[in-house]
Amino acid sequence: MSVFLLPLEVTKDIERTVAKYWWGSKQNNVRGIHWMSWSRMCRHKSIGGLGFRNFRDFNLALLRKQGWRFLTNPTRLVSRLFKARYFKSGNFLSSSLGDNPSFVWRSIWESMKLVQSGARWLVGNGNSIDIMRQPWLSDEQNPYVTTESQSFVNNKVSSLMNLERSGWDIEVIKDLFNDRDQECIISLQLNDIMNEDKLYWSKEASGSYSVKSAYRLLQVQKGLWNINDNASLWKKMWRIKAPPKALNLLWRALSGCLPTYVSLQL
Repeated sequence: MSVFLLPLEVTKDIERTVAKYWWGSKQNNVRGIHWMSWSRMCRHKSIGGLGFRNFRDFNLALLRKQGWRFLTNPTRLVSRLFKARYFKSGNFLSSSLGDNPSFVWRSIWESMKLVQSGARWLVGNGNSIDIMRQPWLSDEQNPYVTTESQSFVNNKVSSLMNLERSGWDIEVIKDLFNDRDQECIISLQLNDIMNEDKLYWSKEASGSYSVKSAYRLLQVQKGLWNINDNASLWKKMWRIKAPPKALNLLWRALSGCLPTYVSLQL
């Protein structure tokens, strides 16, 4: 799963097996009732789910680790091989699927969108960052330049700095960019312009990519996790100091997953 994107039917089979085990009856040859859909069970515990893994999303989060390595370790042999074959003139963030791609590359390339969602450039001297198609602006929702101009092609962020490299060239920025991009660029502080540009993962405090944070980002984007609501009923329930079996029974009762007379009549 760290190298290949598993077919959807395979991940569905894995999920069905886990669900059967969870809801299965202890009696032989008796099928247990599935009281809740798998998608609801994969929701975060804070919004009524059980936090089971969505195996497709988990597969993508693992694959994104390979794409992140292409970005942060470009001198590794495997990074150099893939770069020579699929993104000669850029990096992984600006790559395309290409013609006749291998199954490994097709799998890793599927992780592109989430890598773009969490990857950010910390601007130093600006020599490593392309103005276009690179996440370097100070906008959390869209860190990419939205102004369309042929003058940006193959130009680096360093070309937007003044001659002394002490700050931005305000006149150039106001002439070339729209209002939104101007505000994002000027708000960036250039403190260490003598240092090299650094790529970091914005979803971790350490700046390093983790499968856990990538999977969490996917679930938040889908609205399946709501980890910021500290006042939710579910969070209060899971904080109760009780044996796991008791909490599981309470969760089933609150979720309507108990085989009561009323539930069985529905």
